[in-house]
Amino acid sequence: MGATKKSEVETLAGLVREEAKRLKPKDVERLVRHPGVVRRALAFAAETLAEDVHSEVPRVEAIGRGERAAPAKAAEVRRRLAARTRSVEVPSLLNSEEFAHRAGLKHRQSVHNWLKKGRVVGWTGAKRGFVFPAEQLDERGRLVDGLEEVLPLLGDGYAAWVWLTTPLPALDDQMPLSRLREGALEQVLEAARGDAQGDFA
Repeated sequence: MGATKKSEVETLAGLVREEAKRLKPKDVERLVRHPGVVRRALAFAAETLAEDVHSEVPRVEAIGRGERAAPAKAAEVRRRLAARTRSVEVPSLLNSEEFAHRAGLKHRQSVHNWLKKGRVVGWTGAKRGFVFPAEQLDERGRLVDGLEEVLPLLGDGYAAWVWLTTPLPALDDQMPLSRLREGALEQVLEAARGDAQGDFA
């Protein structure tokens, strides 16, 4: 088991088990069917704790559409972020100014307006404020066709990005974002509706 003691692993497993009991059955089923998301959540939680275990966070931006949340302790922030399965594996994250430049917009505020309207995927990063995956833009800097129609079905920004970049059985084990790039909007919408209803197919 390497450097990790067996008792520590058992303690962690117990914590996860207790937290799982608080979840809705459909959420538990969803996590079981997507173990990679659970692994990323645990990895993110461990990395966040390693960065600054005692820090205070004066203000927390809600993940997704730019609303402000009440002040919270660092431990509570880390719990919320881990629950949302935030990973550090997103390959190319841009700040609002970089995203605006790549999308051909004059002001970074335009990006935040898109975010509030649910046209673009973005969330608060650990160190850079709001971040936006570059992969939601095509080679000409335009949003991937159909993204604006799918996003309202997916909720929070990071959770939406995880869904868009996770291969799904309903899409022949392809990523929804890839299928959108291929013009398969109806199939992606159907998969999103099914996932939102707990079909997991």
